[in-house]
Order: sequence, then C-alpha cells, then structure tokens
Amino acid sequence: MNRPLQQRARDAGIEVSWTDAQGQPRELSPETIDALLQVLESHAPSAQPGLRVATAGAALPPACSAREAYCLDTRRHVPLARDAQGRVRAPGQPGHYQLGGLPGDGMLAVAPPRCFTAADLPGPADRAWGVTAQVYGLRRPGDGGLGDSQAVAALGRHIAAAGGDAVGLSPLHAMSPPTADFSPYAPSHRAWLDTLQIAPAQVLGTEALHEALEHGGQTPAWARAERRPLIDWPAQDAMRQQAWDHLVQRYAGQGALQRALADFIADGGDSLRLHAIFAAHQRLARTRGESPDWRHWGHAWRDGRHAEMAAFAGRHATAVERELFLQWLAARCWDDTQAQLRAAGQRIGLVWDLAAGFEPGGSEAWRYRELVVEGAHIGAPPDAFNPDGQDWGLAAYSPAALRRSGYAPVREWLGRMMPRGGGLRIDHILGWSRLWLIPGGMSPREGGYVRYPQHDLLGLLALASWRHRCLVIGEDLGTVPADLRQVLAGHGVYGMDVLPFTRDAQGGFVPPAQWRRHAVAMSSTHDLPPLAGWRAGTDLDALARVHGWNGGTLADARKQRQHDMAKLDRLLQSFPARSPRQAALRAVAESASALALFPLEDVLAERLQPNLPGTVPSQYPNWRRRLSWRLPRLDATLRWIARHRRTHADA
Repeated sequence: MNRPLQQRARDAGIEVSWTDAQGQPRELSPETIDALLQVLESHAPSAQPGLRVATAGAALPPACSAREAYCLDTRRHVPLARDAQGRVRAPGQPGHYQLGGLPGDGMLAVAPPRCFTAADLPGPADRAWGVTAQVYGLRRPGDGGLGDSQAVAALGRHIAAAGGDAVGLSPLHAMSPPTADFSPYAPSHRAWLDTLQIAPAQVLGTEALHEALEHGGQTPAWARAERRPLIDWPAQDAMRQQAWDHLVQRYAGQGALQRALADFIADGGDSLRLHAIFAAHQRLARTRGESPDWRHWGHAWRDGRHAEMAAFAGRHATAVERELFLQWLAARCWDDTQAQLRAAGQRIGLVWDLAAGFEPGGSEAWRYRELVVEGAHIGAPPDAFNPDGQDWGLAAYSPAALRRSGYAPVREWLGRMMPRGGGLRIDHILGWSRLWLIPGGMSPREGGYVRYPQHDLLGLLALASWRHRCLVIGEDLGTVPADLRQVLAGHGVYGMDVLPFTRDAQGGFVPPAQWRRHAVAMSSTHDLPPLAGWRAGTDLDALARVHGWNGGTLADARKQRQHDMAKLDRLLQSFPARSPRQAALRAVAESASALALFPLEDVLAERLQPNLPGTVPSQYPNWRRRLSWRLPRLDATLRWIARHRRTHADA
C-alpha cells in the first residue's frame, strides 16, 4: 500500500490496521480505503470545532487568553484561573460557557470527570437490580395486542414490591410507519418517541380509549389482536392510528390540554416541529403508496428549502398538529410511568435504550442530512458469531461534520432521553470510539473502522448524565478496542458482563465474584437465547433451519453446546438452586457488579429469544413475540432474585 494513501486514510480517521475478535492483526485493502475516503472526504474537517469539550479544571488550548467565562446555565460571569505553565484552566463547575480568546465562537462544554452512577443513588450503593423487557411483548388486559407504557408500569410495580430498582426498556424511538421487518434498532429519529407503544388511558382516561375504539368499530379487532402470540406490526399501526385519530380530534383542542400541548411544542422547538412535518409527510406518502424514504421525495426535501417546508405544513396543518399531539401524549405516558415506578420505591426507574444508528431514509437523517455519511452503512466485522460480518443498514454521522456541528445530534438525544428516566443504555458504545463502516456495494467483510471523537463524546455524556441524574450503561460486546473498557469505566460508564460471554482465556466461565464491579451483570440479552433456551438448544435449531445446516453441522454445534453447558454447570455448583436456570439467576444476582439486570425471558423461563441476528421475518419472528406469565410465578422469581442480591450484600 502506498504511503500517500495510508496518510490520507489516517487523516480521515480510518484505521488502516486493526485487530480482529480472535486477536489476529488485520490490514485494510487499498480498495476499502479508497471507498471509505470517497464517502468521508466529502465532509472536510474544520479547523474550528463548533463546541470545545473540556473536563472541569483542565487546561484549555494554549491560544485561549480569556480572563473570565460566561456561564449560559447560571447566566453569571466566572473568573478563570491559570496553571503553573500559564495556561487558562476550564471552570471548575460543569456546564455550558461562552468565553473569548478561543478560536471560533468560543463555546465550551465543561464536563465532570465521570457520569452519575449507582454509588450516587440513595440507599445501598452497589446492590441495585432490575428487569429488562421488550416493551411490545408485554401483556395486560385491554392492551389490544401490543405492550405499552401502562404494561411497563404494572411490571415495574411488581419489581419494586420485590425490592428492585429499575426496568430496562427496548428502544422506543420515533419510527417510520412499520413494515413486516420492523426493528426497534432502526429508528426514524432518536430524540423523539414511538407513538404506538403507549397507553393513552394513562393521560386521557380509560373511557376516552373505549370511546375511540367504539367510534371506529374497532373493539372486536382490538380484543382479537390481544389473543395473538405474535405482533403484526403493519396491522397494529393501522388499527392504532385510526383510534389515535379520534383521540386527537376529541382532545387536542381542550383548554387545559391545549395549554400543556403548547408548552410542550415550545419546549420542543424547531426539532419537534420539523419532525412532526416529516412524520406527517411520511405517513401521507405511505397512504398514497409512495416511498416513506425522504431521499425519494424530490429536490425540495433534499435541500430543505424553507418555503417548501412551510407550504407543506400549511397545506397539511391538521396532519402536522396530529403528530405534535401524539408526541406530547407519548411523553406524558412515559412521564406517568416513571413517576409510578419512583413512587413505588424504585431508585432508578426506566432505563432507556439508545440505538446505535438510524434509518437513512428517516427523520433524523433528514434533519441532520449535512452531517450524515452518504454511501456507507454501519455494521460489524466478522467474529465468532457472525463469520461473514454484519451490515445493519443504518446511517452514521461523519466524525468531522459532527465535530463541526458542535455535536448537535448527540446533545439533542441526550437532552431528550435522559430526563425521561433514571438510566440510559447505549447500544454498541464501541461506536463512540470507532465504527465499522461498510461502503455501498461492498460486503461487511470489506468494511473498515473509522475513529470518532471519543473524548468529546464521553465528556458530553458525563455532563448530561449529572444534569439529569441518569446512570449510563454501554454495550461493550463484540470486537472491543484494547483499552476501551478501562476508558469507559474511568468515565463512569457501566459495561456489560453477560453470563455466556464471561469466559477466561481457556473458555471457562469466570466466577461472578470476579466480574467487573463497574459493569451491569446480565444472564442474557435480546440477541441471545434465554437461559432455558440456551440449554435446550433452541437457537441452534433455529439457525439450522435458517441456514440449512446438514446433520453433521448441527451435531457439532450441539456437541459444543453440551461442552459449554458442562463448563457452566461446574461454575453453578457453587450456587445451589432447584434448577440450572435458578442457579444461573442466583450467580448473576450474587455477582460483584454494582447493578444487575435480568431479562424478563429469563425470569419467566422462556426458551425463545426476541431476536435471532442475521435473519429476516420469513425465517424468524424477530421483535414480534409476546410473553405470557402468571403473576405468582413472576413474583416468586423476583423475590428469589432479591433475596440472593441482598444475601451477597450481607455476606
């Protein structure tokens, strides 16, 4: 490879050399480098960032000569100190500042050294626990076939009664009108909310929903959908949109609600209004049988001419106002749910899930189109679980453009998501250090790593975390850079120690007492079979069907699983219980981790996983499965978990 090409790659943040999941050194091909350069160099780096990020009290760039800073949060002038070398130091109080003597516009975000953590919660600092749930899969009487905010509140009260602190959620970002291949990890806009998985009765009352269903003649269909084991996302969307239409018409103009709605719209500003315009156009396009992807809407939408936006909003004012009302309604539903969990005694409450990327044809990509990398998708390199790598089909931001914008999208989703609960899980936080980008027309194997401004991003995360007293979990699974876990821990970001992955160099299971204290202990995840399914090999059976394994391949996989089960059982001998599943739950409960989260599938002894990576709807019902349970069994398992979580604390 020629040196000029290598240098251009490094200047663009491309990792020419990297180490794979097996510890083997790899080098990008000239073809991959050239393709990545083509998509990255269209976003020329700016000499001046839109926002500088510094840790409280740290030295600022030598060019800074300011004597004081103006705090935008407190609206006060703050004198600035200098260090022994004469360099100006950042203010000691975290916040947002304006100061002279810095190149550019002088905007400075001052971050605390770390995020808010469980140690900062009231009560026992290191024994917090909770349950994670796929929201759509929850059940309650009268839910119409889709889990919602009211079902989360009911589940959360049972968790709180057992002494639990949190309910982890599947992503609930604003979505495009769903198709059969719906995925909560492919959102339209991460700052705004999904409007399907809500229970309007929490805000408007039960009679309001019953009236809406009866008005549209939907009551029988609502009841039938409730009995189905799998979710039909397009049908749910059609049914709920009709009911929601009646609620909007009936309540959006009411006096007290209208004032609350006006305040919400004012707080949402341009971002909310633009999203509402986009969502209204997207739904209209779907109704007309047109593409919901804004890239097919013509030049006016691509270049964002304000005249065209205003004209559309004027012609379709009712549709835009409908989207604004539904966003307000969704926010109110989840605010009510969080309030119920905290009132029931949970110290954390809702833990929201931030998707790693976003839909290229969705609202966020349109809103920040000048920052998006065109012609490449996010994915993952080959590893033991996906030997061909993965192309997630999601959009990403250009590192240079993100920096130039002052990290506007990041600050927006953090500022919107964190106030809604007590925790935030960041999917694939590895992408805050580097992302595997796959140029268009290439396979996932032909992608490459591109570096992102990790220091600035983690500083903004810590600042938002303390502002909203929201702890942060980073999914640090996969091909992890050598020092990333230490960096994340130093910034107060919890990693994830998942039972099937907590292995030593010889493949044996690490005793839970040796798990990381600054990580979340988990028995499984949504991409893995639950504990009972792992033992039964349900994932292997599904993979064999999907990929057409022959008998020998399946037999080899089962043999390896039996070998792994024997290793796990040796570990679980130290955790006596009535069943291997309970022993595994006990092991996770008694781990050294400051926070433990148990997937509801494991609590209920389910066998089938919510998502089988690498499959399509015709192969596996990803993100569609609904759960059933009996409350006595649920409560008994939650008390079992709580007892062993406390036992370890008292030991």
